[in-house]
Amino acid sequence: MNSYSVKNRRTARGFTLIELLVVIAIIAILISLLLPAVQQAREAARRTQCKNNLKQIGLALHNYESTFTMFPPSRINLSAPFPVYQQTWNVMILPYIEQAPLYSIYNSNLSWFVPANDAATTTQLPAFVCPSTPGSRPTPTSALYSAISNGTRSDTPLWGYSDYGSINAVRNAFIVASGLPSIGTRDAMGGLGRGPGGTRIRDITDGTSNTILIGEDAGRPRVYIGRQPGTNPRTGNVAFGTPFTADGWGWADINGGFSVDGANSAGLQNNTSGGGNTTIVGTCSMNCTNDSEMYSFHVGGAQTLLADGSVRFLSENIAGSSLVALITLQQGDIVGEF
Repeated sequence: MNSYSVKNRRTARGFTLIELLVVIAIIAILISLLLPAVQQAREAARRTQCKNNLKQIGLALHNYESTFTMFPPSRINLSAPFPVYQQTWNVMILPYIEQAPLYSIYNSNLSWFVPANDAATTTQLPAFVCPSTPGSRPTPTSALYSAISNGTRSDTPLWGYSDYGSINAVRNAFIVASGLPSIGTRDAMGGLGRGPGGTRIRDITDGTSNTILIGEDAGRPRVYIGRQPGTNPRTGNVAFGTPFTADGWGWADINGGFSVDGANSAGLQNNTSGGGNTTIVGTCSMNCTNDSEMYSFHVGGAQTLLADGSVRFLSENIAGSSLVALITLQQGDIVGEF
C-alpha cells in the first residue's frame, strides 16, 4: 500500500454529531411540511368517494323512479291492525345498486330488527358508508338492543350501518328560528316523505335541482357532539344518557331518516321527540350532533343528494332560510345561490 492511499484512509471520516442533528432536523421539518398536504390529499380522496357514493344512490333512486313512477318513500312501516311490513328507502334500492340477492333475503313482512333478518341487515355495504367517518363504531349494550327492539332481543348484532339518511322533514321550530313565518304545523315534509306512497317528480314543484333527498348523518350509532364522541342529550328516548344515538342503527332501520330540528353546541335539539321539549334552543343545522341531524366528518359542511341526481356540498354556515327552502319540495321558496 503506497503512502497516498494510507493518507486518504486516515483523512476519511463519518458525520459529526452536529451534522447528524442538522440532517435529522431538516428531515423532521420536511415531514412536518408534507404531512398536512398528504392528509389533505387523503381527505380529498375520501370526500370524492363519499360524493360518488351519493351519486350512485342518486342513480338508484332514479332507476327506481323509472320503474315505479315515483321515488321510494323514506320508509314504509305498517303494523297492527295491519300485517307488519317494513322497508326503508335503502332496502328498496338494493336491486338498483347490484344487491338483488341481498334484497331477496330481506323479509319485509317482519320487523327490520328481528333475528330472521340478520343475514341481510348485518351485511355492511360500502355504498352506504362515507370513508371520512371514523372506522370504529362501538356496539350498544344489550339493554339498548332490548329497548330498540321492543324487548325482542337481548343479543347485540352489529347491523350494517349507514352514513346517509333521507331528510324527512324540517321542524317548524327551526323554520321560525331561521326568521321565516310559522307554517302552523309541527313540520314540513322533505323530498322522499314517509310511506307507504312515494314522491312523484311532478310533486316536487320547487324544482328537482332545489330539493334535497338524502344527506349525511354520519357516525351512527355512536353519538357525536361537535367533532367529539358525546352523550345523547335528548330526553324521553331509550338512548338518553348513553353514548349512542336514539335511532339510525343500521341501513335497514326504519328510523334511519332524520329531520332538521336545529340544535345548539351541546347537541340539544328543538322539538326533541318523546320529551315534549318544544323550546327553541339552537339554530345549528349541521355538524353539531349526528343524533338525527345533518352531520359529516368533512371540514366545513356536508354532502347532499338533490332530486335531480346531482350532489352538492353544503356549507355548515348555510342560512337557515336557504336550508329550509332546499328541504321542502312544494313551499314555493326561492333558494338563490347555495
